[in-house]
Amino acid sequence: MSLKEDNLKKLAKSTVLANFVKKQKGSWGHQEWLDLLENLKSKGYFPIDEDQVGLLLEKKKAEYLAKQK
Repeated sequence: MSLKEDNLKKLAKSTVLANFVKKQKGSWGHQEWLDLLENLKSKGYFPIDEDQVGLLLEKKKAEYLAKQK
């Protein structure tokens, strides 16, 4: 398994993305996305496939919004 894949699996098991979505109340802009990526770097999740992070984030967003209804 590549380091990118390993980091993605580690991130998926963490609460980092769910916490981000909750803090942003399910809505964010480009700058918040860039800040999230910087946060992931500082927490040791890089290298990582940023597109896959985006897909995971959208999944967490959908889960968050579903709970809000």
